[in-house]
Amino acid sequence: MVALIATVVFGSLLAGCGTSEPDRVSKAAMVRKADKVCTAGLRDADRLRAQAKPGASGKAAGAEIDASIEVLQRQIDAFADLRGPASTDAAREQAVSQLGLARDGLERLRAAAVDHGLTVDAAIQANPGVVQQVNRASAKASDALGELGFLTCIGVASG
Repeated sequence: MVALIATVVFGSLLAGCGTSEPDRVSKAAMVRKADKVCTAGLRDADRLRAQAKPGASGKAAGAEIDASIEVLQRQIDAFADLRGPASTDAAREQAVSQLGLARDGLERLRAAAVDHGLTVDAAIQANPGVVQQVNRASAKASDALGELGFLTCIGVASG
């Protein structure tokens, strides 16, 4: 599940009255910034996998899922603030929206683990519809990230 989250990176954008948007950057600068966000997310995912306690259930399983959600939310926030050329807005907003849906699904899995004393695996098995939601949203986000050229975010080595 954490590997899925490593790919996951955005949240919804709302422009408030009187607030300024971040400055736009070139496509190349946008990709460089995205690579940094995704590299940090992959490191966080590796750390979470190493710290995971197989068989943890209930609140302990919920805490593991919470940690994954926090990593995902940091990525969502970073990508929501990343502004490239106007031609990238639709794909970026699609990725942000879909990653928000993935996060929502993870929150539902967390609630299932905590409320029913389940392990992460048991929460996944007990909620196939939620797992479908997370996987579908992650796939759509991955497509949008690929369209943006954020190859590090979708597991394609660049260089």
